[in-house]
Amino acid sequence: MKKTILLASIASFFTMIFMACEKDDICGKNEDTTPNFLIEFYNYEDQGVPKNNLVTAYAVGKEDEIITNTGNKLSLPLRLDEQETAWVLQSKQSDGQEIITLNDTLTLKYKVNTFYLNKACGYVSTFSLNQNGTSPLLNGKSNVTRGNWIQLYITETNEITTDEYAHFKIYY
Repeated sequence: MKKTILLASIASFFTMIFMACEKDDICGKNEDTTPNFLIEFYNYEDQGVPKNNLVTAYAVGKEDEIITNTGNKLSLPLRLDEQETAWVLQSKQSDGQEIITLNDTLTLKYKVNTFYLNKACGYVSTFSLNQNGTSPLLNGKSNVTRGNWIQLYITETNEITTDEYAHFKIYY
């Protein structure tokens, strides 16, 4: 009888332990994440040719936090606590023997769409660019596609849900 009670107790103990287990709290590589705003750079004269010149960016007011392009791509995070992010894009160009730094400011206005993914990954946000003519702004102006060094830009998509493909193309 004591053996039966002891075995029943042990079986109950292990049953409770296994029932309390949950899957690991690890966010997998295939899970969605909050995407960055992806810009690709191309040659203005031959628009099918990617341009790999050095382009740097910093958020307005954060000059010490510089992001540099990789190849012809630049990946910029958007603010989650605001519905607007302004980036200064810098291009260094040669004028004979002198190197000139040209700046254009790109302001993006958007709606933040936040949703709960799961316990391991937490919340994920996506962005919807305003389509009322206020986003993007180039050097503070709407409906202008030419700046100090940017000769043309094209918005590829207004929905930023993934950073696998370009959201914006800049030609210079």
